Amino acid sequence: MAYIPSKVGFNLNKKLTALVNQWQAAGSPEQEGFDWTKLRKNWLEAFPDQARHINSLPSQIDRSHVRSTFISSKQTIIEKFLTVMIWGYGDRGYGPYRVNQMLQQPHAIPVLTEVFELAQKGLPKQAYEYLSKHKIKTLGPSYSSKFISFCTPREIGAPIYDSYVALWVQSFAAAEFSQVNTSSDRWNLNTYSRYWDWIHEHSTALGCYPDEVELVLFRDAESKFSKSSSWSGK
Repeated sequence: MAYIPSKVGFNLNKKLTALVNQWQAAGSPEQEGFDWTKLRKNWLEAFPDQARHINSLPSQIDRSHVRSTFISSKQTIIEKFLTVMIWGYGDRGYGPYRVNQMLQQPHAIPVLTEVFELAQKGLPKQAYEYLSKHKIKTLGPSYSSKFISFCTPREIGAPIYDSYVALWVQSFAAAEFSQVNTSSDRWNLNTYSRYWDWIHEHSTALGCYPDEVELVLFRDAESKFSKSSSWSGK
């Protein structure tokens, strides 16, 4: 069944609402950064032409720094993409190799540029759809949502939809997503649109940015589904 956006809005998820309220009461803490310096050499070896940018990144990289890179007009599309991938892959040693495979494809930069421009215009759903139709090998929907998230103006928002978020949705919001497949491993515009609308309904009602609602959800998902104690940039 195709997803049809509600005209009257969604009922707020009680668990997510309570989590956001608790987060706000605690002072709305941002996600902590992580030290990625042990993998800096790997990224430099994979991308020697971007050495200057890679070396400019702080030892502790977090969402705030990634966001500032995307706001800056001085950074190229490759530098923006590398920044979010370094953050996104975290301590996964295969990150540099996989991202190198992505950017070696002739169409990769033109596609990422178009995605960036669509998202910058406040059209994250269209950006997602475009990338799903112009796929970059080894760049799946989960990591694509990370790139689209930072490309999109924060007030409009494009919350990340990854495996942890998908598990949380399946466990605690199944009824609200009953019309769509909740997998984060498959390209599905209906799923992404549903998630985008659902997060926005909560962010509007709770008075925070969409990416903050997603962060709160992610933290709870990590505590329940992660085998490690570190968020690992996932």
